[in-house]
Amino acid sequence: MTPKRRISSTVKLALKCVVLSLVAWGIYHSVRNSTHQLQTQRTELRQQANQLREQAEVQQSTLSPAQQQALLQQAEVLETNADNFWKASPGGLVLAGVLYALGMLPASLYWRQCLLALGQTPDLLTTIWAYFYGNLGKYFPGKAMVLVLRVSALEKSGVQKIATSITIFMETLTMMAVGGAIAAICLILLDVELWLTLLAVGLLLVTFVPTYPPVLRRLIPKLQKNVAPQLVAQWVARAGWRLTIRGWLALTLTWLLFGASLLSVLLSLPSTEIASSSWFQLFLSSLGACALAVVVGFVSLIPGGAGVREVVLSTVLAPVVGPTAALCGALWMRIVWLTTELSTVGGLAAIRLLPSSTPLLPSSTPPGSPSD
Repeated sequence: MTPKRRISSTVKLALKCVVLSLVAWGIYHSVRNSTHQLQTQRTELRQQANQLREQAEVQQSTLSPAQQQALLQQAEVLETNADNFWKASPGGLVLAGVLYALGMLPASLYWRQCLLALGQTPDLLTTIWAYFYGNLGKYFPGKAMVLVLRVSALEKSGVQKIATSITIFMETLTMMAVGGAIAAICLILLDVELWLTLLAVGLLLVTFVPTYPPVLRRLIPKLQKNVAPQLVAQWVARAGWRLTIRGWLALTLTWLLFGASLLSVLLSLPSTEIASSSWFQLFLSSLGACALAVVVGFVSLIPGGAGVREVVLSTVLAPVVGPTAALCGALWMRIVWLTTELSTVGGLAAIRLLPSSTPLLPSSTPPGSPSD
């Protein structure tokens, strides 16, 4: 190896180490915030219990024995909740993780369809790996790390960086548009506060317009001006309605599984109040809250949507499952999803390193003839 290549290789390795360090920092920051919020909730419950005991003692002369007993019982319940409200059933959390991992598969397959439409032919396993691996970049400020990680993951497969960038743009905004649409439908059916529904509709419009095929065809040449005109013409021709419809169908399945994942988390919590809610209402609430929280978190550009997701989830879920379960569900969802992302990335990395693993090759001819 020549000195020049050795230096280049060393620089690339150093950059990869820096990128992974930054992602690890973002993940740590997200987990630390979740832990702090759980501790805050526990403290608030204990403070409420102490206030009830003080009320029973101060107003002893004006309250009947039955009223005093009721206040003390409420205090005991709050104390119990302070110790156990966050303790979710492991089985429910595992199921939530499986549903989340399954939900990411249709999204990764749609991204591969976008790559194929732009003439790129990475094998299936590499594409799925790049998708899961790239998702860790959302824990870094600005979301740009998603692009960096996916580009680096596909680089050795001969995928053009320009094509990777454009398809990430297409897949991500389509996912957010579908999420906004699903959130709007769920919130309308749930008859929640109007501003939440209007927020979902606004997010739908903001994220859908750039992926609307006539608009997308105008954007592609402007996004990458250094690409040969003939190649741009091919890409533009393939970015039609057929690809858009495939994306909406695949990503609808993704959001349904994400909603089911959150519902599994909620049902695993002892503090979830489901007696007065139907299963349909519970699923609609989980689906709508999940979709709106993720889309708002994405638009906020805050790493991993930290804090934003929890606020949105708590606001939508509290009227259905109670405020305590809403907050705990939001925090457990973050922990479960993060654990699932790290586990799947590790598992896929191990599979790719196996000597006996055979790459799953796509068709040599990219699909996606011009479609309007």
